[in-house]
Amino acid sequence: MPQFNLKHLRAGKYNNNNGAVSYSDAVKIGDAMNVNLELRFAEARLYAEGRLAEYLREASGGTASMGVKYILAAAQTLMFGVRSHTRTVNSKEIPSTQFGGNDTGSYVGVSFYADDMIDGVKKYTCALVTKARFSYPAITRRTKGENIEFQTPTTTGEFLPDDSSDLNLIEVAVCDTEDDAAAWCDLVVNYTEEGGTQANTNQEGGTQANTNQEGGAQANTNQEGGA
Repeated sequence: MPQFNLKHLRAGKYNNNNGAVSYSDAVKIGDAMNVNLELRFAEARLYAEGRLAEYLREASGGTASMGVKYILAAAQTLMFGVRSHTRTVNSKEIPSTQFGGNDTGSYVGVSFYADDMIDGVKKYTCALVTKARFSYPAITRRTKGENIEFQTPTTTGEFLPDDSSDLNLIEVAVCDTEDDAAAWCDLVVNYTEEGGTQANTNQEGGTQANTNQEGGAQANTNQEGGA
């Protein structure tokens, strides 16, 4: 399907209760630029009578990357485990974030959607990555020359089967309207604008927090979560 115009990156903390998967503390990650998911497969081949007699290929997980305009502060805390810090500079309190060797982010579920054209009709294809863990993004800076180049953060990580009996990796849905697509992405990770609980019986009633990310303070993270 010819998809374009990625939007609406959301992440919710992954919870497992004896195989019942749910999400909580969902946040907006940032203004979406790109997502790349590469599945990894375990393979087995059996040869008999001089030929390939059996072949098995099972998905075992994969690599994931997300590029955004900048990663919002609450998303950095959830996904990377960054810590808040403050320094006094010229008699002013300057907030920052810190990340170190002892910091590990949570497993998260990630949702997003993109416009799609299906047989000449515009649709909206949504996706949920059920269980993933991401790493602190690389920091790249260049001085200004004749041309200005924007440097934006990309976080990479791994996604793996969730703890349900189906060992889900990815869920995909096609919606007729953009409002439905945004609502689907919010629902699957239990995200609400105002905080509180998303009314979704399949999500175990997880509680939301830090959801007002549409213009929240960035704590001087230099667009990459750096201190």
